[in-house]
Parts: sequence; structure tokens; C-alpha cells
Amino acid sequence: MVRKVAVLALAVLIVGAWVTTAPAYENCNDLGYFALQVPSPTAITVDGEAGDWGWFDPDFIVTTDDMCNTLQGTMPPKSDIDIAIRMGWTPEPDNRLYAMVVVVDDTMNFDETVMDNGWKDDGLEIILDPDHAGGWHEAADALRTGHQQWTFEHSAPGGYPQTAWLRFNQPPEMQWAIEAGLVEAATNVEPASAAGMTIAPDVTVGYEVRMPAWDPYMPEGEAASTRWILQAGQTLGMSVILDEADAGGRTDQIATHKLELGAHDSDMTSEFTLLAIGEYATAVESSSWGKVKALLH
Repeated sequence: MVRKVAVLALAVLIVGAWVTTAPAYENCNDLGYFALQVPSPTAITVDGEAGDWGWFDPDFIVTTDDMCNTLQGTMPPKSDIDIAIRMGWTPEPDNRLYAMVVVVDDTMNFDETVMDNGWKDDGLEIILDPDHAGGWHEAADALRTGHQQWTFEHSAPGGYPQTAWLRFNQPPEMQWAIEAGLVEAATNVEPASAAGMTIAPDVTVGYEVRMPAWDPYMPEGEAASTRWILQAGQTLGMSVILDEADAGGRTDQIATHKLELGAHDSDMTSEFTLLAIGEYATAVESSSWGKVKALLH
């Protein structure tokens, strides 16, 4: 316990040298996470493949070791599921969030056919409270105007109907950003022979997302909503979740926040701080986030 307190104190001092973050009680790693500015957004193709993410500093990849199992407490072994999350962002005029999430899974499961029941399958969730103001304590099926649960799954014949969805139990008019193509998402499944299957063993799934952030996000559409302006140094209320379901329903929920409640309570989301290109390029030195990350494990 003494060592952990000392390490966290060191982490606060080191991280504070280049960025200031809000209190980190929601974060599974007890520190917070980072999104890196995308150097060339036009070079990113949303196809679920990580080949155009070679610029991403590996010390900022969020792995299974940096996450919590909000259902079981104990993390499943990496032989069951292993995760690597790269989060990016761009300033205006592009002004969008980017995600590249790679999951190595001993059993891929995308057999659910009801959109709002996707949590019973494998899948990616990005929880957004851009202003990080907290205070959203609504029921899971409340209108998600200030705290959205964006979800992404592999779509195959006989399985999940489409890649992106806003849940839980949102009225049809809340899907406007997906229908307009403003929320872009794609998955890639390897081996390729498993891409058309709903259940398959020993699969790697890549989820890739490019989307604006809104706060609030209103059912009346884009004109009634406020597009959040992303800037270096901001700390967003944002969580990344991987639902894990080998078969017959979800068994694990692996998240950057600590409690399952974080999916619909903005005081319980994790935090991602936006780093500009110059900040993350020089941050990974002996007294950097990469070193702190190593000390925390």
C-alpha cells in the first residue's frame, strides 16, 4: 500500500509536468488515460485495420492490464481475451475522436440480432460525457442527451444487424448521427474465414471509429445539438468498454472505469486527456507516462 501511494504521488507530479487532469477516482488505473492528436487525419481509413496507426506511441496504448472487470472483479486470463486501445483526436477543422481497438479473443460471439441487446455479445462501447461536468445520474434507458453510450459490433449475416448503434433503449430519432454517416465505424475479423460467422474460435477483431463528440446530443438532430470543440489539454469524461461473451450471454465487461454504473452515470466514467503532437512525442522518456504506467503494474 505504501508503495502504491508513493507511485501514485510520483505519477501526479510527472503527469502534471505536461498536462493537468481532473480528479481520477473513476479511472481503473487510478491515474487517467490519454488520447493522442492524429498527425494526418486524411491518412486514416476507417476499415478496422491498424496499419495506418503506426504513428501512435505504443507507451500510450491502453491494454487489458490498465482495465477493470466491472462484472466479475477478477480479470479473465489473456488467453481468453486481450485488448489494445489506441484513442486519438483532431482539432478543428476536422474536430473528431478516433479509436482503434484490437481484441484477441478465444471465442468471437456476435449472434445477437436485437440492436439494444448487443451487450449480450462481444462488442465495443465508447461512453462520452465531453464536458466532464458529471451530474448525469439518469436510468439506463433515459434519453442520452448529455451522456451517450455509443456501441460498435461486428455485423454478419444472421447476427448483429449493423456496426454502430446508440443505446440503451433510445428512440429512433436518436440514431441520426449514425444514419447521416457522421459516426463512422468498421470492424475487421481475422482470420478472414471467420468474418461471415457469428461465433468463431481464436479470432482477432479490430474496431475502428471516427466521430464527432456532442454535448448535448439532441433527438431533433445536428442543428439542435452542440458539437464539442476538442482542444489539447482538455480532459473528457470518456470510458472505453469491451463486452465479452463467449456464448450464451455476457460473462465479462472490461472497462477503463471501475464500476458498471459508469455506462450511464457520468460521475463514474473514466477520463481521457487530449495530448497535442508535441506533447506526446516528448513525453515518453525516463520520467514519462510510459515509466509511470510500468510502475503501476
